[in-house]
Amino acid sequence: MSRLNLARIYYPVLTLGYGKRLGVWVRGCGRGCAGCISPELQADTGEPVEVERIISALPEGFSADGLTVSGGEPFDQAEAVAELVDWFAQHISEDVLIYTGYTLEELRSRRDSATSLLLSRTAVLIDGPYIASLNDGFGLRGSSNQRVFIWKYPERYQDAQQRAREVQFVGEGDRLLQIGVPPQKTAE
Repeated sequence: MSRLNLARIYYPVLTLGYGKRLGVWVRGCGRGCAGCISPELQADTGEPVEVERIISALPEGFSADGLTVSGGEPFDQAEAVAELVDWFAQHISEDVLIYTGYTLEELRSRRDSATSLLLSRTAVLIDGPYIASLNDGFGLRGSSNQRVFIWKYPERYQDAQQRAREVQFVGEGDRLLQIGVPPQKTAE
């Protein structure tokens, strides 16, 4: 079993895809993009968790409309994320949405089996770095340079680039977390 550098898991996520989704955020990203939407997840800190342990922590009979994986950078841990996504697609739902700072071309040029498996199990891929100045306030993508590849469930994701954004706030200990793509920033 692979080990995943996990930042958090949350259910139900209502803003990063359609329906009630399991949200998984990984920790660690070496890209260092300016304006990163999740800079607190760039550091590769914490104790990695076995994917089997994550799976076994789900309650018996767990169901979800889909899985959203973000981070950090999911494809920097392609083997462990692929193992989790593969299990989820086989047992819960094939609606797997992944956010990545890499472009699809960069991922395909890797030519490794974990990245290939992960891409093959992905229903929707949102690629490219987040650029705050290109945040137009619409859709599931964070900025207009990012592309939305819809490989499964086209009817469900037909408005993925135009839909109004929503943000979900949840408590985590003594912190309040914002889940969702932030709306367009207004001029100060």
